[in-house]
Amino acid sequence: MRKIKAVFTKQLLSYFNSPGMFALPLAFLAIPLANIVLIPGVTEEARTQIAAQFVVMFVGISMIGASAGFITEDRLTMNLRFMGMAGVKPYQYLIATCAVLLLISFGVLVLFGLLMGLSSLDGMGNFLSISMLGAASSMLLGITLSLSRFRNFTMLAGLLLGVAPVFAANNEFLASVFSFTYTYHINAAINGDLTAFPAGAARVVLANAAVLLVVFVVTNARNGLDGERLRRKSAAGARPG
Repeated sequence: MRKIKAVFTKQLLSYFNSPGMFALPLAFLAIPLANIVLIPGVTEEARTQIAAQFVVMFVGISMIGASAGFITEDRLTMNLRFMGMAGVKPYQYLIATCAVLLLISFGVLVLFGLLMGLSSLDGMGNFLSISMLGAASSMLLGITLSLSRFRNFTMLAGLLLGVAPVFAANNEFLASVFSFTYTYHINAAINGDLTAFPAGAARVVLANAAVLLVVFVVTNARNGLDGERLRRKSAAGARPG
């Protein structure tokens, strides 16, 4: 627990010391707020739709980017290696890093819920449940991509998962392509009736999270959080026979 607390504190400080990390969620909040405030006569339905679009973008773009950003920063500063030498296990790093981002996500999503006009406890609770599940899935995806050979596709993955579901609501082709993704079902759930828990969407999001967790375990087993195993493997392959 002491190691998890230490990594949690370090990641929390890193988050707020990185303008790029916390500025993006603020921008996603500011844009729908400006639309609601500056455009007169916005109906409750339109307000919900505007805010819901940026919820999906926040879950897809911001959370994938932030989780990947932690890995990138910790690699560049050699913190991953130092933490490995200090005995920090991959699961401890994962728990601490995701805990920071879940805390941030919770605060931001509460504000999104208020922008959407969710005044009832049931509506807000169902909204937070499904969107927080999505945020956790994005964190797993961001960390996994950063550990893999596909780390350069992190931004593309965030954009696809954050933007495509918004357009898929009015495009049959995009809907068929992205219907298996968690952000597509989050978008459908928060644009639907939140007085009842969106069990169908939750099952899809949990299935996505389970797959991503398995991929993370495999990726970490091959590369390691500090990349030492990958370097050893490369070095062994480069030796003359």
